Amino acid sequence: MGSNGEPAEGGDAGDRLLRRLVGEVWVNVYRFGGMGVVDFGETVEWPLGESGEVSTGTRFAVHARCPFRIVQCGEVYLGSDDLVPVGEGEGLAYDIGADALREFLKRREPRVLAVERAPEGDLRITLEHELRIDVLPTSSKVEESWRCLERAGDHVVFPPPGD
Repeated sequence: MGSNGEPAEGGDAGDRLLRRLVGEVWVNVYRFGGMGVVDFGETVEWPLGESGEVSTGTRFAVHARCPFRIVQCGEVYLGSDDLVPVGEGEGLAYDIGADALREFLKRREPRVLAVERAPEGDLRITLEHELRIDVLPTSSKVEESWRCLERAGDHVVFPPPGD
């Protein structure tokens, strides 16, 4: 959240959050429904409201509910179009690719080198080992979105609330 309790939707607050990704290790990739998720940083804990329960997860996450791709050495390795069944009873192409990618992440622990955001919503995360994550909103639908969050902290969303 921003200093006024609202999402850090853009501008300086959003840019500061995205810059905090630089130097973090990419640790996980998975899907939640039709959304691609990538996790960065060490494991942290945060309270779940006033219940006293505690949740755990990575310090940072990016959730993409729009086209996205993971690129290595100039070739698309995994992307939003892989969220389709491979064949009868074989699962999703995304899951197969994500399993292999998680093994690579464990061995190589790539760090974020740079994060760029374009006004029209494109997000590019450049990492070591010639890796890149591109998040590419391609329509004006509000449900086509992405967000970057710091657990129990700031988050930036695209499109910003009210757009």
